[in-house]
Amino acid sequence: MHPEYPCAHCVISGAVAGSITVLLGTSDIPEVALTSPSAPGVTHKFTNVGDLNDEIAGARIYAGFHYRNSTVVGSDLGKKVGAYVAQNSMQALKVAAK
Repeated sequence: MHPEYPCAHCVISGAVAGSITVLLGTSDIPEVALTSPSAPGVTHKFTNVGDLNDEIAGARIYAGFHYRNSTVVGSDLGKKVGAYVAQNSMQALKVAAK
């Protein structure tokens, strides 16, 4: 009765998580701090891209925009796309010898 679709925010954050994990070989990152003008004085800090993706998914559920399944499907899709792009397109350039 309520058709669902993959959470777009989760697809994007999942793609970031998937590509960073492939490129760095780990989901751990240097600390990233995020703030929002709609929540003055609140700072969220992350040292793992998976934790960032999970918080984004949770926010979409708590806001009432998505059911959990939409966030899980969106995150999984994004991680797969991000990993694929990192493995197949984000490669070092090969410079021809002169």
